[in-house]
Amino acid sequence: MTSRPKFPASLSSPEGWGRYLELKRPAEPHLHQIEPTNACPYACAMCIRPRRMTRPEGFMAFELFQKVMEELAGYSAATRAKEIELFHFGESLLHPRLPELVACAAGHGLRPVLSVNPPQLDTGLCEALLRARPARIICSLDALDAATYRRMRGPAADFAQALAGIEALLEQHRRLDSEVPVVVRMIETRSNRGQGAAFSERWRAAGVQVELRPFFPWNDPDLAPLGEWEKLPPGMPCPFPWRYLVVQWNGDVVPCCRDCNGATVLGNVAGQSLREIWNGPAYAAFRQQMLAADYRNGICGPCMKLYAT
Repeated sequence: MTSRPKFPASLSSPEGWGRYLELKRPAEPHLHQIEPTNACPYACAMCIRPRRMTRPEGFMAFELFQKVMEELAGYSAATRAKEIELFHFGESLLHPRLPELVACAAGHGLRPVLSVNPPQLDTGLCEALLRARPARIICSLDALDAATYRRMRGPAADFAQALAGIEALLEQHRRLDSEVPVVVRMIETRSNRGQGAAFSERWRAAGVQVELRPFFPWNDPDLAPLGEWEKLPPGMPCPFPWRYLVVQWNGDVVPCCRDCNGATVLGNVAGQSLREIWNGPAYAAFRQQMLAADYRNGICGPCMKLYAT
């Protein structure tokens, strides 16, 4: 059993953690995720979307995405070097202008990352995405066989089509002599436990990077039986409000990648800059709520019960 790290006495309370996190909080926000769409045909066992999402589905307007990228292009080199995930609670490949979104971000000197369900890939889309030059393309597969894949990703998950999609991506990668890293990912749960080593061997032999990602139950206790997850240090509030923000497809800014329904909207990029929102009064008030364990939004309370020690 791994022993827990020891922390100084100043980090023995939420107030102490709050002072520390505020000292570390950058003036420029890290855009962790921006959501091209929240539409998705899958019902993944380890995702809260199929059971919890009630907000309307939609697609981000290119002009709104462009506005955000133009702001980020003016940030410091250290902030621009951070990856921006072009996904949140949807399958980004469904966005009809996804290659243009990727090219827009990359063209502004940023590092857009895609995480996709490979059955949606075809030759033309693979070529367009590689030419757009994302920082990485991650193919979420999670399994070595069709039965496990469907158990992980739901009834719409076609394992043969997923393999065909990855092969199409690798074929175009070779044809274009692309330098874009391709990653095949497995989220490790009790359903696929024991497949990690063989999964890694199979895909590394195909010449791609492999990521075995630990499971986490979002903020849904119903997902807890799927696996184990890492908890926060004693007394620590959720650190996310001091670390990053997320933009949903309609421009709403939320403080967490787990805010499936926009329960805590702290601004909207259509009329505000990310910097204004990040340093504004609504965000400051939300941080204070986290320090006081005031979970009035309905999502943070269940989450902290899962992650707090």
